[in-house]
Amino acid sequence: MGSVRINQMGYKPDSPKQLVYVGSETEFNICHSETKQVVYTGRLSESRWDKASEETICVGEFGDLKEIGMYYIEIGDDRSFYFTISDNQPQLCTDTLLKAFYFQRCGMELTKEYAGSWHHDSCHTDFAYVLSADIEKLIEEAPETLERIDITGGWHDAGDYGKYTIAAAIAVADLLLAYEDYTDAFRHSIGIPESKLMEDDLLYEVKYELDFLLKMQKADGSVYSKVTTRFFPGMIMPEMDMAPMLLFDISSPATGDFAAVMALAARIYNIFDKSYADKCLAAAKKAYYWLKNNTEPELFRNPPNVLSGEYGDKCDLDERYWAAAEMYRTTGKEEYHKDFLYYYPLVKNKVALGWAEVGGYGSMTYLFSKGKTDSKIIESLKAEWLSHADMLAKRTYKNGYGITLGIDEYKWGSTMLLLNQARQLIIAERLLKDNRYHGIIHHNWDYLFGMNPMDISYVTGLGENAIMNPHHRPSVADGVIEPVPGLVSGGPCSGLLDEVAKEKCVGQPPAKCFVDNAESYTTNEIAIYWNSPAVYVGAYIST
Repeated sequence: MGSVRINQMGYKPDSPKQLVYVGSETEFNICHSETKQVVYTGRLSESRWDKASEETICVGEFGDLKEIGMYYIEIGDDRSFYFTISDNQPQLCTDTLLKAFYFQRCGMELTKEYAGSWHHDSCHTDFAYVLSADIEKLIEEAPETLERIDITGGWHDAGDYGKYTIAAAIAVADLLLAYEDYTDAFRHSIGIPESKLMEDDLLYEVKYELDFLLKMQKADGSVYSKVTTRFFPGMIMPEMDMAPMLLFDISSPATGDFAAVMALAARIYNIFDKSYADKCLAAAKKAYYWLKNNTEPELFRNPPNVLSGEYGDKCDLDERYWAAAEMYRTTGKEEYHKDFLYYYPLVKNKVALGWAEVGGYGSMTYLFSKGKTDSKIIESLKAEWLSHADMLAKRTYKNGYGITLGIDEYKWGSTMLLLNQARQLIIAERLLKDNRYHGIIHHNWDYLFGMNPMDISYVTGLGENAIMNPHHRPSVADGVIEPVPGLVSGGPCSGLLDEVAKEKCVGQPPAKCFVDNAESYTTNEIAIYWNSPAVYVGAYIST
């Protein structure tokens, strides 16, 4: 790895721009990629110790370099990877991050016209077996006696081929919120089959997942937890995964997330497709009233001898809180407002953004609701959110790269944590109506694309030194050297939870516990709900 770390994809002309240098020097030169001539000289900060990477570093700022072009940085005998300054760089990244969801589509052929080198046949088109006792034996001996349901479509969740309601709902919510908050970032084509219909490609891509989620709802309103095979498949293409798909039991967290995201979808799609919005709202109401009639939590756990993902939760109060907030914001009906006020004191973390804790989604929804709100709760939520943002900002003083991750947060999916912290700062800016966290948000974004202790872009296909070997079955099995583009890697995980990480990362500092190896699923897997916050932050950076 090199000693000069920058965002390898580059910057908009007016963006903050920062480099990190490992070592101790006083100045840096920026050179044009074609002429090799120095176009900018800047000063480096005093050197300091970065605990997360266990490196001595110094920092340079070059925000006043605004001329469009491609450049590299020289510091002594060291030089950076190339980067570009242009109005379109963050938008290019955001579009590629969004297009990655198309590559995760299940149940349809990805044609060469839209998927390029990464095209493949349709997959997982059989109906799923509803899980029951002795199902393996019955599938072999009497499959006609088993209930089967059409759960085709949707996105593969991660590097495997499972589909999970909780993960799907979070990813969909992130994307729809990005569209709601930064619509102009998505008013163009990204090259999917539906691009010929209209330019709001995000809405078409998200609808592909919403259509799948609608199939996951039972007649009584409750929602199945997941549809997967019993075990994770080998490193094969999706169309080669022929093991029976199993539909697993309902849960109240899955049902709460479903109700919330369907209510959100109804609000967004109402402008474009009233009948589809009505369908989503009807599904949201069914799920919501199932929750109202089933007040005890029903938490999902994998049955014995099942090794696909679990997404087990310990509590469903935050999901009910989020669902009530979305139902109220979308419908304006007081009954949902009363429910939100009931759940408000019961939710512990009201700024959390993640699949296990969704309190932040409920809080954001209420904070920006246009209907009647409780002024005391609004002020309390604002205070809690802004206090959290202030804590994140103070952390950056202790981090040599100026990012918000705490020393103990280099864990499985650390890039998601970083991106969600950027989103929390973005929401704080909206509440404050100023841009005081603008530079920190950019630093978190820059980290993703190479301004990090590994000197690597954690997004496939984006950056001169981007990851090449994600734990992603199609990228391993398709015979194409380049991995599927636009996929966000989980990033450093100091827990060393897989055998490759245990071998390669022992003794490494937290920020360097990463291996670009397809077998290191705890550091280098991908997931739809890691891509989705990246799209949100990218939309903020782009507009």
